[in-house]
Amino acid sequence: MESQRNQVLKYSIGKSSGVFIGEDSVVKIFNIRGKTIKAARGSYKLCWLREKTCLERLAGKLHFPQLLEAYEEHLGLRITACGESLFDTWQEHKLDNYIDQAHAIADALEEAQIQYFYPGMDPNSKNKQYIKFPLSNFCIEDGELSLIDFELANPVDSSAEKQMSKRLRFLYDNYNTEHFRQSLVNALITPKECYEAELMAKLVDKDKFDKLKKRNPREVWKSMTAFTKPSKKIVNEWKKYQKRYGMGDAIDRVERMRLKEVCKLEHALVDIGCNDGYITQLVAPMVTHATGVEPYIELPEDKPTNVTWIKQTFNEFLDSNPGTFDVLLSLAVSIQLRDFGGLTEAEIVDGYDKLLADGGIIVHETQKLENRPNNQEHTANMLEAFRAKFEEIDHGQARPGGKREYYHFRKKV
Repeated sequence: MESQRNQVLKYSIGKSSGVFIGEDSVVKIFNIRGKTIKAARGSYKLCWLREKTCLERLAGKLHFPQLLEAYEEHLGLRITACGESLFDTWQEHKLDNYIDQAHAIADALEEAQIQYFYPGMDPNSKNKQYIKFPLSNFCIEDGELSLIDFELANPVDSSAEKQMSKRLRFLYDNYNTEHFRQSLVNALITPKECYEAELMAKLVDKDKFDKLKKRNPREVWKSMTAFTKPSKKIVNEWKKYQKRYGMGDAIDRVERMRLKEVCKLEHALVDIGCNDGYITQLVAPMVTHATGVEPYIELPEDKPTNVTWIKQTFNEFLDSNPGTFDVLLSLAVSIQLRDFGGLTEAEIVDGYDKLLADGGIIVHETQKLENRPNNQEHTANMLEAFRAKFEEIDHGQARPGGKREYYHFRKKV
């Protein structure tokens, strides 16, 4: 089995970059595949420069990744993670609730003088395609929509713009801010159309389209290994940079939340909304048995023998009467239990109470709190509900990004 640090590697391939995804941060390395770039993009360095310049202009703005590090010598960028891609999760969200955020994105780009590439910019095109905006350019986390991928964007009046290829210059000469804004909105109103257009574009074997479009998008994306599984060459290249970028986010997260002090070898642990199960696997050696509950994401078959995966929602898990646990992990998940499960904060805490043995401990990690009034209100409600039932025994910073905090609560005997 690979080392724990290497197990966390997730990968996505773009037109000009390889993307390595950690818990809190994402690294993009341009030209890691060593393939020829299309002439319209100019060069790998120009793609890197466009993205870097745009992110510098968007520093401190909601709905965009934040630039953490930039390395010109190997064309690398380290940015904050913004959640899951909409390409394979669009069907799990009520996206028309995010239209105001789409307008906020368009407003922020106009203010920063950034033109963002969208389909249909070519006036010679027979059929305007700007309504088919790619869902993979959106990420979503904790009720916040983010726009990512600026390697084709145009930071107006910049060095990157001055070096733009003739083809890209032609397209941006025909840029229409209202068409771009509408393309964002339409993607949220008609995500199925956008998903199918992007799926067809990604498929090498177009004959598979009719079959694949009927399947769950998460399953489809998992099967598209050309985009998600790095070659040995790319993995070896990544190892050159991994230490530099410090991509041990999950390990650092376990240490910050002091899970070693909570978990004992005689304990049974449950991780609610365990995502990819990586945290569950990290803490498994600390307890007798660990259960990860996750309704959507495919969980790894290669896991410690004392780990069990349960593919259920929180509500379904409660209804199954699973018994009680000594430790319950609630890691940046409670707002999803509210929004998708239809539960109030008090009902979520009541559910946790039912799952926890007397004297058991809840480790609760908040969503991002910095500049997020909705998350702050939700956290205040969660803490009020926790304190009505449990004893607060610890509190600290969980992850620096977004000012997340953690709390330990003990169930009274």
